[in-house]
Amino acid sequence: MERIIMDVDPGIDDSLAILFALQSPELQIEGITVVSGNVEVEQATRNALKAVEMSGKKVRVYKGMPLPLVRPYQDATDTHGVDGIGENFYPPPKTEPEKVHAVDFIIEQVKENPDELTILALGPLTNLAKAIEEDSETMRKVKRIVLMGGSATYHGNCSPVAEYNFWVDPHAAKVVFASGIEVTMVGLDVTHRIVFTPHLREIVHQLRTPLSQYVYEITRFYVDFHWKQEKTIGCVINDPLAVATLIQPELVKTRTAFVDIETEGVAMGQSVVDFEGRRNQGKWNTHVCVDVDPKAFFQLFLHRLFPEHQEQIQIGIDKHHW
Repeated sequence: MERIIMDVDPGIDDSLAILFALQSPELQIEGITVVSGNVEVEQATRNALKAVEMSGKKVRVYKGMPLPLVRPYQDATDTHGVDGIGENFYPPPKTEPEKVHAVDFIIEQVKENPDELTILALGPLTNLAKAIEEDSETMRKVKRIVLMGGSATYHGNCSPVAEYNFWVDPHAAKVVFASGIEVTMVGLDVTHRIVFTPHLREIVHQLRTPLSQYVYEITRFYVDFHWKQEKTIGCVINDPLAVATLIQPELVKTRTAFVDIETEGVAMGQSVVDFEGRRNQGKWNTHVCVDVDPKAFFQLFLHRLFPEHQEQIQIGIDKHHW
């Protein structure tokens, strides 16, 4: 069982990732830390608590950094809705976040559990960068960081070259990749193939459980956005793929590379990925995901979320045009 701290900015796909992680026995979630990203940190924290509540599990949630390290904050409410989860405006969660700041929680946990904790980072990397800046010696004892962010060979989603999480706080991303901590980067190269199609959404809808209705409801806004923005039928659910790589690493193929982040100018937020060893004396700092098996991903994802309906789900997956 892998021990995980989840760092998130819910967000529709982060909410799905929280459900996925909490439903996977291979992962022990030690805590969920929240950062401003898709929505500001107060709303994002409420959304994280809501996802935990929907999972039926118990895990503590810690509120973190409200602003990027340097540049002005820009949310993604156009993509996720003003409430971050599809403008469903659910009642407030029944639980409260912990009093401890997310950055302090991360440092404390790593200090108490050296070389044992993986950080699963699904939003801007502000919390992690702040922890590294405050206590780099302790943070070097993180086992590894698996993150959703960046792009090596695919275009950006906030500019021609920049993916949102790195674009929101490029300075934080630069700190993380320069930290010496082992990183696995699950970027747009692979996540753009994880499309929650109308066929797959309708399978979920027809299960008629409270959780399936929640998943169906929060992704409706996402579907509309993807059609308006890029004429995609369905919606790309980026963050759950990073969870899946921890459970079934064989779902993706990776290549080692040296990754650096642009922090200024027209390429701000770009992940500069060198597969050929031309920079940094040929040394690498990142496992970069370059390919994925979408069918195997959705089998794992939907079976974990709805284990009591595996046969029904599998029939639907097998009829999907992959």
